[in-house]
Amino acid sequence: MRLPTSSRPARAGLCAAAVLAALGLAVPTASAQDPVPTPAPLVELDGSPATNDDADTTSQPNVPDEPNEPVLGGAKLALKGPVVDLSGGAKDLPKVKARTWVLADATTGEVLAAKKAHKKRRPASTIKTLTALTLLPQLDPEATWTGTSRAANTYGSKVGIKKGREYTIDQLFYGLMLPSGNDAAIALAQANSTVPKTVDQMNEVAQGLQAYNTTVANTSGLDAKGQFSTAYDLTLIARAALQREDFREYATTKKAEFPNPKKKRKKPIDIYNQNDLVMDDYRGVVGVKTGFTSKAGRTFIGAAERDGRTLIVSLMGIREPSDKAAKKLLNWGFKNRDEIVPVGELVDPIAERTVSEEGTIEPAATAIAQQPTSARSDLTAAPSEPTLSSLSPTAWGWLAVFTFGIALALVSTVRWVRGRKQRRLIA
Repeated sequence: MRLPTSSRPARAGLCAAAVLAALGLAVPTASAQDPVPTPAPLVELDGSPATNDDADTTSQPNVPDEPNEPVLGGAKLALKGPVVDLSGGAKDLPKVKARTWVLADATTGEVLAAKKAHKKRRPASTIKTLTALTLLPQLDPEATWTGTSRAANTYGSKVGIKKGREYTIDQLFYGLMLPSGNDAAIALAQANSTVPKTVDQMNEVAQGLQAYNTTVANTSGLDAKGQFSTAYDLTLIARAALQREDFREYATTKKAEFPNPKKKRKKPIDIYNQNDLVMDDYRGVVGVKTGFTSKAGRTFIGAAERDGRTLIVSLMGIREPSDKAAKKLLNWGFKNRDEIVPVGELVDPIAERTVSEEGTIEPAATAIAQQPTSARSDLTAAPSEPTLSSLSPTAWGWLAVFTFGIALALVSTVRWVRGRKQRRLIA
């Protein structure tokens, strides 16, 4: 039986669909031969899709071959999962529920173990460590500052600053470090000059410490566009801060007095340290700072000194009590210190490098320096477009199928148009 002329395009379309289906079934078999892509050991931005970062916390990996790309502090710091070298006889790492962390010996500069040391995340109030480090050398603790509406009306954790009330710089530093007052962070910046200028100075200090993945947007650590840091950078910042006796004093004080926020009451209020390592008298504790926001989750920097050695642990994205996670790593570090083989190092501040060292250290060649140092440019940069030369065999196959299908549909359409014209002429 002969089909009507009007049904021929449908028949041609069915033929094209059949050919496409046949090719489509045949092409994917090539995917079995595709090479498995190896992720480049670059620093990840916090905006990347969520992954199960806690899945590898129980593993005790032997250190694999180092990546080819140079990474600040050592190539092993770019590896995934917990990175530790137990070849010296150290015991297994404890189970720690945190997205990223670094355990380092501040005395020797050795990184003892780490997990995603250079992964960018929001720092929350741990950035106040950098605020204090930047402002302590510039402000006289006996000087006074008068409260402003901007400081008084900020949100989040506050020490209780009131507009028009007078405070000493010393009181403001206690308000910054103990209850993690966001109002005290603004107050100290205003006492210095302005908040924007202080933010610029903080970024300069971070660059001077080679904390290249730290970009500051405010002095408090509240979630803000472009504000990121890493566990490695926080460790660099904490090591520098702990070299100051005044910082240690603020960071290890359990309780201090602060002017009463209520005008009718002259008796000062007591403010308390939020760091449970300090409050629980963890042996040798020297700080450092807690942090929490909805986007950052729990963040924490802890440090302790025993037998002339200072260990620092920085954790971000913590999924258990912060002090518990910190204690587990610090305890492991102190118990196994002599058997731990370092997996990296804490780089020295740029100002401390000698002329000969400057000839060998090239930050621009490190994996983290391959990305823009400004988090704002990281956030606005468009992802690179794939080129034809980078397509896999599977992609080439589907491209061929698509091209063939378009060509077949075009030929069928042209034939149908010509046939229709001929039928009209005959009619």
